[in-house]
Amino acid sequence: MNRATHRIFFATVAAALVVAYAIPASAQWAWRDETGRTVYSDRPPPASVKSEQILRQPSAQSFGTPSPANAPAPDAKSDGKDAPKGPKTLAEREMEFRKRQQESAEAEKKQSEEQARNEQRAAECERMRGYLKALEDGQRIARTDEQGNREYIDDAQRAREVTRVRDGLSRSCS
Repeated sequence: MNRATHRIFFATVAAALVVAYAIPASAQWAWRDETGRTVYSDRPPPASVKSEQILRQPSAQSFGTPSPANAPAPDAKSDGKDAPKGPKTLAEREMEFRKRQQESAEAEKKQSEEQARNEQRAAECERMRGYLKALEDGQRIARTDEQGNREYIDDAQRAREVTRVRDGLSRSCS
């Protein structure tokens, strides 16, 4: 090979490399299709592709995408809310992720508070059952009056207390 042939050969290889590197640069969209294969394109994916399947999308304003001024006007009958949006941006997906995290934390907190209330209710029911058993077994029950003196309940007070505790158990403890 002579020098001219070498130059042509290297120029051709260099041009092929430039073209090979330029092709993926023009593909601004990347998504996974239904078979799991990664697809690169300079056009948005079809409507059947979910936003979770989109791996990469162009920035807010890039070459070849209509600006809001050049965008087609919404139908006179439509208020613009029904028009399908394009895939979500990274910021929108990040916002949704943070919102889901916050909702999950709130649900977990609510669940733990509910569990604490249930445990407290169960402990109160157990205390009332013990008190009812003591009343029904005839154990001496003492109370303290306003002056701090101990007084024992009589049979009429015991019967009223048994009725009160049973009502409380039936309302609060199933």
